[in-house]
Amino acid sequence: MKHLHLRALALLLSSSCLGAIAAPGEGHMPPPGPPIGAHGPHQHGPGFAHGVDLSDAQEDKVFAIMHAQEPKRREYTRALQGAHESLRALGGAEQFDDAKAASLAQAAGTALTALTLLEARTDAQLRAVLTPEQRKQSLDNRPRREQRRAGRHAD
Repeated sequence: MKHLHLRALALLLSSSCLGAIAAPGEGHMPPPGPPIGAHGPHQHGPGFAHGVDLSDAQEDKVFAIMHAQEPKRREYTRALQGAHESLRALGGAEQFDDAKAASLAQAAGTALTALTLLEARTDAQLRAVLTPEQRKQSLDNRPRREQRRAGRHAD
C-alpha cells in the first residue's frame, strides 16, 4: 500500500513521542496519502491490480469495497493528522507538557494502527475479488510496481 513503510515508521516515532515532536518543517512525516483508487494518481484502481484486467463485475466489487471503507479511512486519517499537528504545536510551545505529548503520541499511534489494519483488511477483500490467475499475474507484476515506486521515492 502507498506509504506503508512511512506509516510504519510514523507509528514507531509516534509511540516514542520524541520522534513525533519536531519544529515545523523538520522531520515532518507526510500525512497518509489518498486511498488506493480514490483520487489523484491512484484513480485507476488498486495498485495490486495494475496490469490485471478486471471484469465489469470485479470493478464494481472493488468500487463497493473502497467506497465502504472510506468513512473509516477519513476518520483515522483526520485523527492521525490532528494528533501530529497538536504534537508539533506542543513541541513549539513555551512550556512542554510531557503527559500531554505522551497522550497525543498514543492517539497518533492508535489512529495509525487502526488505519494500517483497515488497509490490510481492504487489501484482503480486494484480493479476494481476483481469480487465481489474476492473483498470480498481480504477484508477477509486483517487482515492476516496486521498482516504479522506488524510483518515485528516490526524488
